[in-house]
Amino acid sequence: MKSIIKIFICITLISLCVVSLFVACTHPTEESTTVEIVDMVGDTVVVPKNPKKVACVSRTSYDLLVAFGLTDCIDGAYGKNLTNPWASVLYPASANHYQYEYSPSYELLLSRGVDLVLCPEKSIAEGYREHGITAITICLYGTPNFDSYVTFIADMAMKIWSDETVKQKATEWKTNLLATISEISSQIPENANPEKIFYVRGDKDKGINYTDTRGSFVEYAYRTLGFNCMSANLDYNGANPSAEAICEFNPDIFVLGGVYQNKHVNDLKTTAPYSTLASVANNKIYTIPMGFTQMEQINALTSEFFCDQANKLYPAIFNYDVKTMMKNDIKKYFGTDVTDQQVEDMLAGVSPTGGNLY
Repeated sequence: MKSIIKIFICITLISLCVVSLFVACTHPTEESTTVEIVDMVGDTVVVPKNPKKVACVSRTSYDLLVAFGLTDCIDGAYGKNLTNPWASVLYPASANHYQYEYSPSYELLLSRGVDLVLCPEKSIAEGYREHGITAITICLYGTPNFDSYVTFIADMAMKIWSDETVKQKATEWKTNLLATISEISSQIPENANPEKIFYVRGDKDKGINYTDTRGSFVEYAYRTLGFNCMSANLDYNGANPSAEAICEFNPDIFVLGGVYQNKHVNDLKTTAPYSTLASVANNKIYTIPMGFTQMEQINALTSEFFCDQANKLYPAIFNYDVKTMMKNDIKKYFGTDVTDQQVEDMLAGVSPTGGNLY
């Protein structure tokens, strides 16, 4: 009897040890205070989790971080994002954010207590890291193309910030965008000889021949929309092809974006040799809406960008209600109710008062 009791006690003690070991091994550990991010130029950067003072110097990062509910974590943004008249209409609280230059000094960033900088170029980010400032690159171009970076900012935000609301908003934006791209792509007829398209970049008044290059979101977008975009043939230093090269390419369609888009439409129609092209004579000229940022750059309304361009470029196939989409998403992401007239002005690339944006 004593032997049986001893055996039972031994078994019980062994069981308790096993359970204790299991509990010890499965007890959750504290969340890491940092996370590794591989940025858009391939640099691996250790970033603090849940940073509280972010400088959105990269022009494509600001409105998305606001859309994901991170406005309280933003110290400032690239000045041109904040001086865009639509910023104060769509998100009045943008007035509370500091206006940064394209490449602010590290002394300024340190004095403002910035704990993460989102930079437009690799060299700028490297310079900050040399001075002990955490910085990653979010640029307008991907290597070798933009295909893998369409949802980069959303994925990055979900890794860096632990807040479930941030993850929910970023996931919703990402899911909706990918579904929109897939839906449009599936309805575009295959064409062995796609139409040629030329994009006129209008954030600066640098002429009709100022464009984007290989690896840009623009090149990705119009390739996805089924076109042969001249940007795909231009290397990073080739953003200003000659008028002769453009005429030789002989685009079937021109698309124009940015604050100078309406000026450039007029220039295109009245300036030789562009005015002699069949696409110009046939008025195959389309503009791109303006919003918090110019919509041909990754932003909170990128789904609307694709739908708007699909409507214009394939009117026999697509008829998206872009106005309603914009009103709903602006309310969802920025908490602002916009009027029909305001949406029409954004679609027309003009200011909130109906005038020029430049």
